[in-house]
Amino acid sequence: MGYLLFLNKFDLDKEKLKNKINNLDNSAKFEYDEGRLFVNTKLDPENFLELQEVSKLCVVFNHWKKFSFKILKEDCLRLCQDKNIKSYFIEVKFHNKVPMSASSLYKHINPYLKHEGILVNEENGNIIYLEFKKINGILNYRLSYSKKEYWYKINNIDVDLSRFVVVIENPTLVSEVSDFLRLCWIFRLPLYILTGDKVGFGNILKKAKEETKGIDYEKFKLNIAEKIPTGFVLVGFSKHANRNEKYMKDVIFNDAKIALVFGDDKYGLTQETRDKLNYCFRLTPEIKKPLRASHALSYVIGFYTAYKILDK
Repeated sequence: MGYLLFLNKFDLDKEKLKNKINNLDNSAKFEYDEGRLFVNTKLDPENFLELQEVSKLCVVFNHWKKFSFKILKEDCLRLCQDKNIKSYFIEVKFHNKVPMSASSLYKHINPYLKHEGILVNEENGNIIYLEFKKINGILNYRLSYSKKEYWYKINNIDVDLSRFVVVIENPTLVSEVSDFLRLCWIFRLPLYILTGDKVGFGNILKKAKEETKGIDYEKFKLNIAEKIPTGFVLVGFSKHANRNEKYMKDVIFNDAKIALVFGDDKYGLTQETRDKLNYCFRLTPEIKKPLRASHALSYVIGFYTAYKILDK
């Protein structure tokens, strides 16, 4: 079976990696492939998941062949039928500049597979990996596939955070905005940024986005607003609060929709916002050097996740 191994970007010796694989299968064959490593081996994909050099992997279904939309669609259907794939999403890699976009591929492939009852599912579907490059001036494609656990090489802790949104009030530092963007994107938490100066804040947000490349802002639920969102139990955090984490546990583990409200790193929550909170908690006993707002959010997520894991 042919595997395409994507390699991590730390300093690694590819020959040592090959030796590790050869220790598992001494008949394995290797080929360097556009910065990746192609391996023909009898090993199962799980064997590669333990290798820190490997960031993700896919199984090659068919090697390079001349491109046409008709043949590509038929190959994708054959792949899904052979591997019993009922849902999927497509990842595309163009190795050369070609007069074609990923969206044009989706428009051809998705309806074709949908007609056969095979549907797009970006959350839990298998990955269809399409590569395109010119060989002797002719456009070719290669078709591979992967499971989510092979593509992302993760085994997620399944903790539902969908009841929560995050609110940060009047942030003035690029670093704190970029930290909140990154955290909320990673944990798929909607983020509300409260500001009365949308024009001035626009410059901060622009710089913060530049520091947090990789976030898909078409999917990220980011809201710039003047007021706290309604319909949530408002849970704030301040070093001046009387109650600590012991009391917070009783609040955040009910079934209510909760907004986690943080002040900026310089001044904290405004008095107006404090007065609107349903609950306010102090995190850690430290007063002189309290947690930064983004650290506090990480602390709360970890606190909630740990209790949920122990509950299971």
